[in-house]
Amino acid sequence: MSSSSRSADLTITRVGGLHVGFRLDAVQEVLMASTITPVPLAEPGFVGLINVRGEILSVVDLALRLGLTDPRGEVLPETAGKSNHVIVRTTRGLVAVTVDKVNDVVHAGAETYEDVRGGAAEFFTGAYALPSRLVLVLDIDRAVWRQRDLVASA
Repeated sequence: MSSSSRSADLTITRVGGLHVGFRLDAVQEVLMASTITPVPLAEPGFVGLINVRGEILSVVDLALRLGLTDPRGEVLPETAGKSNHVIVRTTRGLVAVTVDKVNDVVHAGAETYEDVRGGAAEFFTGAYALPSRLVLVLDIDRAVWRQRDLVASA
């Protein structure tokens, strides 16, 4: 990957103790304090549905998807009581992703980029070492739909 393609504009959020970045071109909007309608027997991590100007969207609890829970499956205190949603474009359409807080939008230069390896690579495409924080860039389709890179599994 060329160094110019590693620079990115990111929407930075907090999920538990992590700074999670969404590529700005994948973010449609940010909503605060949306009412979630629960869906019985939904897959873990899918917490319900919201109505956004007449469009019904699935809501994914990113803390649950990323495993930020205790061994009993209860949400850790720093991830409880969330009401912020980032509406993101995925390969299957729009989805609302629940986060603790939306911080800001930044331009991250290529010189601050690092690849992620090991277990972190399951949900993140890279990391940016920004002043006073390390931002992990979310692979939205892997986190939401648990899709794997077809090349990696071949």
